[in-house]
Amino acid sequence: MKFELLQLEEDRIRFLLSGVSAAFANGIRRACMSEVPVLAIDEMGLYDNTSVLFDEQISLRLGEVPLRAEDLDLFSKPEECECGGTGCPGCRIEFMLSSEGPGLVYSKDIQFADPGVKAAFDKIPIVILGEGEKLVIEGFATKRVGKDHSKWQAGTLCGYKNLPSIEIKDCNGCKKCVEVCPRNVLVMEGDRAKTTNILECSLCKLCTDACEAGAIKLTPIMDSFVVSIESSGTIAAKELVARAAQEIKARAEDLDAKLAELS
Repeated sequence: MKFELLQLEEDRIRFLLSGVSAAFANGIRRACMSEVPVLAIDEMGLYDNTSVLFDEQISLRLGEVPLRAEDLDLFSKPEECECGGTGCPGCRIEFMLSSEGPGLVYSKDIQFADPGVKAAFDKIPIVILGEGEKLVIEGFATKRVGKDHSKWQAGTLCGYKNLPSIEIKDCNGCKKCVEVCPRNVLVMEGDRAKTTNILECSLCKLCTDACEAGAIKLTPIMDSFVVSIESSGTIAAKELVARAAQEIKARAEDLDAKLAELS
């Protein structure tokens, strides 16, 4: 397997995997979305809500606010905690939200008992409070995975595609392929078409359909994939992929051990 980093930002990573199967690339994608444990608001009690929104609507909004921890490994999933899931600072982070109108309540107004935990983004709107309206909520956040509920989904836009291979022979310079390409992968160099920025090719084959001379051959490289992963903000994209790989490795080792017991 060969790994080549193409793009790295705080919330996005893009890389090329070569010498792997589609199942492996898809495993990375699925693990980023559903297997990496992160924090999210789990349960709450609304003690006062005189806003225009129902309790259920506010609860749903709070549950979908991405939470970020300075050290995610300090917390355990409830079922793996020493307390057995009954609730302790190691698996349950208490929070409080208390606001009075007029004004807009933002995600930054959520205060957690652990100073190392906070909303990943400050300006997520929760509700507008009018004059004299109040909102008082207490509850806690827990660490779980995306397959339990979408609010624990660490990865958002996660996908992959085959690396394209474009061959151009006997080009007559009609420029039709360049004109129809939606991603500007093809350009004219003199009187011939030439590929540029091939990683952006979506394999739509509009160029091959437009080429009357049949000079373009577009095929996917079956063991090479461009993988794009975006984080919800709960953890950095680089860490998300690393943790996803660790989860896949742990599951593979567990399966290997169980198969060894049966043999």
